[in-house]
Amino acid sequence: MFKIIIIIISALLICTMLFRMFFRFRFKDFYTSLVYGKYSLQYVDLFKKNDLRSPFIPCIKDEFIFHILMFLKKTPKAKTFTTTDNIQFGNIPFTTTYKEVFRSMGIPFCFNSMMVKNHEIKIIGYQEMLNQTKLKSVYFFINDVFVVGEYLFSDVAKIESLNISKILVKKYISESIDKIEEFYIEDSSKNMIYYRDNGFDLSVKYCNYGDSRVRKILFELGKHMLQKNENFDNLEDKIAEMF
Repeated sequence: MFKIIIIIISALLICTMLFRMFFRFRFKDFYTSLVYGKYSLQYVDLFKKNDLRSPFIPCIKDEFIFHILMFLKKTPKAKTFTTTDNIQFGNIPFTTTYKEVFRSMGIPFCFNSMMVKNHEIKIIGYQEMLNQTKLKSVYFFINDVFVVGEYLFSDVAKIESLNISKILVKKYISESIDKIEEFYIEDSSKNMIYYRDNGFDLSVKYCNYGDSRVRKILFELGKHMLQKNENFDNLEDKIAEMF
């Protein structure tokens, strides 16, 4: 009988402790979402600090560096075209703030947020349709300023019929080309488009590379993240080559 009482008391204590933890987390959840919003670094960190998985579908699952590296150092085999037109990601200027894009686009399909080298990075993504073909549009923000946009197509069969590479070149270069798997388009401000078709998916990225402040931050982030990779020898020389 005594053992049963001990077991019951222990169970009640555990339940009480779990209830308090749950109530405390829910209070922090409510407070953080109220003050900062759910799509914020603070809200994501709340889950991370409590060893919980992020409540959002991630837009990217790998390191942020791999999504900007092609602008820091151009792929040697990729051809570069120049354009007299200004490069812009849809109707969203590169100077647009995170709040403005969020207000315009609405609740995102996916979301990432992280702090790297004292710079806050947010990534939001939306599912869209283009001529009955699914695509994902992704917006990358550094310190709440829009710096990189990406259109990602994953339906290879339908992509072929769109001839996106030819459409891009015709729009910005006004010339006809054969299909190219990888290339850059650069405007007079040094803003860039990077097109890549690896046979499995197709990506079109737009980068605010013409803004010297943004370029400096991208350089800092690239250097910081590459330093963690032991496969890069003579890192300083390689980083210098990017510019």
